[in-house]
Amino acid sequence: MFDILLPLSLMVHKRELLKEFVIREIKGRLAGTFGGVLWTVMSPLATIVAYFFVFSLVLRVSVTVKETGTNSFSFFFLTGFFPWIMFADSLAKSASVLVNEASLITKVVFPVELLPISAVIATFIVNGIGFFLVLIILAFNGFVYWTWAYLPLLIVILAFFTFGLSFFLSALDVFLRDTSEVLNIIIMLWFFGTPVIYPYSMVPAKLLKFFYLNPMSLFVTQFRNAVLVHKIDFMSMLLLSALSLLSYAIGFWFFKKAKPAFGDVL
Repeated sequence: MFDILLPLSLMVHKRELLKEFVIREIKGRLAGTFGGVLWTVMSPLATIVAYFFVFSLVLRVSVTVKETGTNSFSFFFLTGFFPWIMFADSLAKSASVLVNEASLITKVVFPVELLPISAVIATFIVNGIGFFLVLIILAFNGFVYWTWAYLPLLIVILAFFTFGLSFFLSALDVFLRDTSEVLNIIIMLWFFGTPVIYPYSMVPAKLLKFFYLNPMSLFVTQFRNAVLVHKIDFMSMLLLSALSLLSYAIGFWFFKKAKPAFGDVL
């Protein structure tokens, strides 16, 4: 039980080191650019503008207020896209983090658990900026409601779900170097199997049960419910909390079992 709490303890007691890893991770993504930190705002802003242009002026895809809380497909898409990309990009970055930091791990003694944790936190910050920009746009369009207060909780629950998978994938990649390549394929298929670019009403009835088994479908739906539909499904929140804790516990257990061999393999 106490071993499972170790990452949480490290995040508190080694917060300065964790902060350095997070800053290093973010700076690493911006290395060599003239814009520097400015790109953390400009990049998601460009993404938002691009999708608004495509879905509002070119494709003109429509959704209903009754089902999604808005008749703007751009709003519908973006409120699901950024939570998804926070999750997916975190997995992609953290899966190879131990291999990429092999020289640091083999030469310096420090809590290795902080590496996948920092990769996830850095990704949530970078992509969270895009989500924050979407919320600002929505606020100016009158979507602000008390259910937005649950967004930080949803982000924390999603983070713990992501931590668990990141622990597992980063440890697995040490022994199976094809993990990252296979993961890219899985993430692509997972994206299209999650209602990010389409509402549930477009899914054939016989396939709906498979979508309900997808945790990210539930996450995306809860984010949209809080932001656009203005309702909170507390049973779904409890289910997501349980799934996240299970993911976190199993992922860290696997990481802990594999950790003694990291030095030899890396």
